[in-house]
Amino acid sequence: MNPYIALTRPGNVLLTAVAVVAGSYIAAGDDILDFQVEIMIASLAAMMLVGGGNALNDYNDRESDKENHPNRPIPAGLISADETLVYSRVLLSAGLLIVLFGLANKLPFIIALIGTVTLISYENKLKALGLSGNIAVGFMSGAVFLYAGMVVSDPGPTLWMFGLAFLATVAREIVKDIQDLEGDTDRFTLPARIGIAKSLFITGILLIVAWSLSFTAITQFSGMASNAYAIGVSIANVVMLVGFQNARNGDYFSGQKKIKQGMGVAMLAFIAAAGL
Repeated sequence: MNPYIALTRPGNVLLTAVAVVAGSYIAAGDDILDFQVEIMIASLAAMMLVGGGNALNDYNDRESDKENHPNRPIPAGLISADETLVYSRVLLSAGLLIVLFGLANKLPFIIALIGTVTLISYENKLKALGLSGNIAVGFMSGAVFLYAGMVVSDPGPTLWMFGLAFLATVAREIVKDIQDLEGDTDRFTLPARIGIAKSLFITGILLIVAWSLSFTAITQFSGMASNAYAIGVSIANVVMLVGFQNARNGDYFSGQKKIKQGMGVAMLAFIAAAGL
């Protein structure tokens, strides 16, 4: 894969675009067709911001990635650190400019700007502090849905997805920190501070709160939509539960992947319910 594409982590970039479209649909329903141009612009900008953020992450993690992720472009020698930094700045700047000048509604730009500032703060300081860095990542993940709701001028219905994405992402980030514990000698992560067992306990609490919140969202739907959402979110919660159990058994890679997959299923549950 071309190193410039690999730096953006295209899977995450595409998932971001899907999240923007999904959030817009959850907020606007069938009226989403009235915002086709705005959603395309917002999706493009979000993809560039996420891609730029991932490139910046690879730049800052270039030393620890020699052990944790040796196949990434910088440790693999496919691109230099300086080129990566310039590339990340170009993507981040372009993403902000697109949403600023491409949309008449400036609320999405405000969310994008806050998210970008949070991202830079995370990469420059918060990441090394452990839990505060995990919280920053959780905010950025959930903010995508608020951003999408603002694109269609109705962020209210996306607040549930913001909460679920925030909690589940913080839980997943803790598991990822456990996975990378041996190589993260330059970070003061939660597992490094309090140990793996206590970190997993906190992960479990976060997921329980997320699962509880997911079921309270049933009240937002009625009839077939309510049933469809209940079934979909139940499946999502089971997938995340399996991920948590995998992490407890020491398979941290599978655990954090399953939590991410559960988040995707939950998003599909919201989409299905919004369409009924």
